[in-house]
Amino acid sequence: MVKVNEVFHPNSELKTLYFLYLLIGIVAFYLSWATPIIIFVPHIYVIVSILLPLLAAVVFFAYWIPKYCSSVSFLLTENEIVVEKGVWWKKKSIVPYNRITNIDVVQGPLSRKFGIASIKIQTAGYSMAGGFSAKGGEAEIFGVKNYQEIRDFILNTIRGIKPVAVEAAAEKSGLEGIICEILHELKEIRKLLERSTK
Repeated sequence: MVKVNEVFHPNSELKTLYFLYLLIGIVAFYLSWATPIIIFVPHIYVIVSILLPLLAAVVFFAYWIPKYCSSVSFLLTENEIVVEKGVWWKKKSIVPYNRITNIDVVQGPLSRKFGIASIKIQTAGYSMAGGFSAKGGEAEIFGVKNYQEIRDFILNTIRGIKPVAVEAAAEKSGLEGIICEILHELKEIRKLLERSTK
């Protein structure tokens, strides 16, 4: 059950999923070309030069995966979503509910087998910030089993809040909007007068 102001973490299945990704990566992208070389060039230096980087990578990821998974935390407050993660470089994303425009639940074939999914949260103006398209969401709650419950909690929370983008548009459509329309009309009249005097 989702509770307000209670920190929660990814499910332990996320660690297993990351180790499975590591195994698939080793078999598909490393051993697929390294195995024939080891078989056909059975020289000790060749074998060591191929297997040593593999061993270093496995040791690194065996250390990093549990550290990373334990560094991830999520917090749903009354006003915002807070996501923290990072082993060496810490990242903290804070997304106010009144800026959320889109929520996507993403579940790949392997994460579906483990029963976990990701909730990608996007806000107004984020997907085209700075003129570049952003991948994913501004914040992501990932590796959770109760993803439907979390998604429903966020949707129910934002239903009662007027989005910031709507508030800005409503303000502009008021007195400011009228002034902008008058200014536009005056500019058009000026252009017509300048043409007729020539």
